Amino acid sequence: MPISLTDTEAVLSGDIDITDVDALHPWLTEHRGGTVDLTDCKSAHTAVVQLLIAAKANIKNNSETNDWRSILSNSNSYLLQ
Repeated sequence: MPISLTDTEAVLSGDIDITDVDALHPWLTEHRGGTVDLTDCKSAHTAVVQLLIAAKANIKNNSETNDWRSILSNSNSYLLQ
């Protein structure tokens, strides 16, 4: 499963699809101040990125995900041009 949710942290790993917003949004609403770990996230749909930005999520990541463009999924790569 690409999203693992606990009381203190949401871990996003692999490729995060738009359908994962359905699980992530309620968690972000209920756990304000919780951490979202993007360390193992390879790509994410733009809706997921927008949700994280709008929620002002506390992001845990590695140096490769400091730039949001690096996790945008390939199907949305036209946004990078």
